[in-house]
Amino acid sequence: MDNRTFWQNQDPLQLTEEDWINLLSDQDIFDEIALSMVSFVYLEPNHQSSATEIGEALGGITQQKVTALNRCISRKIYKKFNKLPPYDAKGKGGKRFWNVIFDGDPEKIFNENGYFIWRLRPKLVSALQKSGHHDF
Repeated sequence: MDNRTFWQNQDPLQLTEEDWINLLSDQDIFDEIALSMVSFVYLEPNHQSSATEIGEALGGITQQKVTALNRCISRKIYKKFNKLPPYDAKGKGGKRFWNVIFDGDPEKIFNENGYFIWRLRPKLVSALQKSGHHDF
């Protein structure tokens, strides 16, 4: 497995649908902008988008701010479950926070514009369907 695909199909927290429903209702974790982010991606084809496209949908914020928002939410989730995130690139580099909410698309890592694709976790998708938070 090369470093580029090391993160794919890894779900470090193994959250259940019920966990996600509870998290979506926790305003300390999913505030208005966080709910807007996951709602936007939920409504996209295959429940996936890029950070750049998410930023455009959230009023033109930068890809870096979207990435920071995702990391912030993920840190709060790790803290809530009293867990530590894995390290990037087979133990090299920093901690990997980005793929709590999202996974990549192993079939198509980048979209037609060259942006990395973020796909909502399947149990988060079903939690959004059941909780109605996707209508945000």
